[in-house]
Amino acid sequence: MKSERPPRLRFGLVCLGALIVGGIALALWWHAPGKSKAGPLEGKLIVFVRPPQQGVQSVPIEEQGALPARAGGIMSLQAQLEQPAFVYFVWLDAEGQALPLYPWNTTSLEVKDIHQPPPVRIAAKIVDSPLLGGGWKFGTQAGKETVLLLARRTALPESIKLAELLQPLLPTMPGERPDEVVMLGWDAGAKSVTTILAKNRGEESEAKVANEDLVALVKRLAEHFELVRAVRFVNAGE
Repeated sequence: MKSERPPRLRFGLVCLGALIVGGIALALWWHAPGKSKAGPLEGKLIVFVRPPQQGVQSVPIEEQGALPARAGGIMSLQAQLEQPAFVYFVWLDAEGQALPLYPWNTTSLEVKDIHQPPPVRIAAKIVDSPLLGGGWKFGTQAGKETVLLLARRTALPESIKLAELLQPLLPTMPGERPDEVVMLGWDAGAKSVTTILAKNRGEESEAKVANEDLVALVKRLAEHFELVRAVRFVNAGE
């Protein structure tokens, strides 16, 4: 006759088995694709520019000699995030237009109305705009170009109208220094907008005043996105 295990031993084995199964299930859930881990959404924006001359490579805007941008030249954008997220790129050009880039447009600028709701694409850690190389061409109007990176771990609801968040649009203005550039950032949980990059901006007091409209825009967008990056640089025009 088989000997039966004591009740306490049987109970202990059942509990141990439940813990093992539960631990495996938790591990699979935690590492599943699309599972967002705790902590703020971290990432960065890289803006590449290239002059209109053929055979010249695109370079990041912070590199020496990259700016000013020029009419007929192009820019390309890349978002690098620590976790998958839904990314939105918007271009506020020197002519005062708000142009939707990604996810509205992937390889060419077909949708130009920022009032159009963005299509839903998969969350990603790296997003290039445009997707297949090339770039977005600068216009002939001299002034300041502004690019926005907006990211969140859930798709933007239809109830949130991005066009309304962008109002009032940034005023068109000339660039006092052709190679000036500034990048502002906001991350979920931050107490204020921070300056990530600032080059050739002149006196600190002047730069602060010049940034007021951009800071206000970032604050409005921060209410609906977990990560905001805004970079402004000069287009020398024709």
